[in-house]
Order: sequence, then structure tokens, then C-alpha cells
Amino acid sequence: MRKLTSLLFLVILFSVGFFSCKKDPDKAPDMGYNYFPDQVGRFVVYDVDSIYYDENNIDAATHIAPSIEFKFQVKEKIESIYTDNQNRPTIRLERYVKYFDGNVPYSQMPWIFRNVWAENKTATTAEKVEENIRYIRLSFPVKASQTWNGNAQNTQDAINYSYSSIDQPLNLGLLAFDSVMQVTQQDETTLISKKYSIEKYCRKVGLIYKEYLNIESQPPSGWSGAQQTAYYQIPITQRPTKGTKYTMTAAYYGTE
Repeated sequence: MRKLTSLLFLVILFSVGFFSCKKDPDKAPDMGYNYFPDQVGRFVVYDVDSIYYDENNIDAATHIAPSIEFKFQVKEKIESIYTDNQNRPTIRLERYVKYFDGNVPYSQMPWIFRNVWAENKTATTAEKVEENIRYIRLSFPVKASQTWNGNAQNTQDAINYSYSSIDQPLNLGLLAFDSVMQVTQQDETTLISKKYSIEKYCRKVGLIYKEYLNIESQPPSGWSGAQQTAYYQIPITQRPTKGTKYTMTAAYYGTE
């Protein structure tokens, strides 16, 4: 009788363990779609800091280009969803701008309509048409091993994007986000050039941060070998001769 009771207990224990470990067939896998929201009325306002390195006014002694800075705010709003010529749901992303004025706070400036971009979210990609160029910004499912060609839908050279981190907390100024993912688009450095580009997305918010750097740096051909060696020992970000750099940081977001 004792053996029968023990055997019955083992059968019950195994059955409970078996059914508790089975995956819920009704629960869809997390593809990461909410990193790229498509709710009409959603908007994000970004603080943009940009630098242009003026190659036409390079310092003769240091051979470094002066930097020209621009600041402004950009608002990106999902205005509506329409059907494109491929019969796909397409987001109409309206973009507005406020140009920095040291005497007038952004809060007292009106938004100026700038342009319209488009977005498509498919089962496997999140695509964004910027200045008539289509980029694959995200690839689904969002997972650490995922890589893809961000330029697969345009004529530019192939660039392999990848996920650097997923569902990490992040503080941006006064904003705190609990589920942030980073896409690394480019990270290439040589003696004469540097290309670096990343984007960060938060679930249910979308893009919250972008950093872009594309600079070149070469000494004059007439410099001696010793001068060139000393020049190359300076970090490339401190000796640009031309290029651009900018960051977009979410300042606030919501629905209207």
C-alpha cells in the first residue's frame, strides 16, 4: 500500500510539472513591435544639437576645421494612417521645428511645419522614409542575435545594423525609461575617418535618442612625416577637417 501511494504521488508530481512547463499556445511571442508604436496622435519632441565642421576655413597651423553649432527642437507626430501604392498601412509622420533663440524659450515659440515622412511596420521590419530614402530601422523579432542591412530598401551601400542591448533602463535628462533597446548602425574608425551612428527605442514610445557622427581628418600633403605622426596621435574627434555630428534626445512625448 505504501509503494502504491508513493507511486501515485510521483505520477501526480510529474503531471503537474509537465503541464506547468508547457508553453501557453494562446500567448503570442514577444516580437518587439511596441518599440515602434503606430497609434495616431502619438508624438515625441526632441532636442537636437548639431555641429558642422567647416572645411573651407581650416586653421592653417593646426589643420582643424572650425565647428559651427545649431540647436533646435523637432516634433514628430503620427498624424494618420493611410494605404500606400503597395496596399500597405502607412504612417504619415508630420514633422515640426522650433529654432533655438537664446532670448526666447522653446515653450513660447510656435511650431513651424517642416515636412512629412512615412513609416511602415510589417511583420518583420520597421521602415522609415526620410527625405525620400527608405531605411529599415528595426528588424523583428527584436533579439540580441538579429542583424540586417539597414539600406536594403534603397540604393546606398549595405550597412549591417544590430541590436546592442534590449530592455534596459535609461535616464535621459528628466525622463526615465525602463525598457530601452539600442540599435548600432555604424561604428567604424580609421586614422582618417570615423562613422558612428546609434538609435535607442523605448517600448510604447518609439525613438528616444539618436547619435550620428561622420567626420574626416587628414593632414596637409606638404607636412613632414613627423608632423603627420603627431597629427594622427590626436584622437580623430579632436581634429576633424570636415563632417557633421548631431544628437536627438527626447524632451517629452504624449498623445494629442
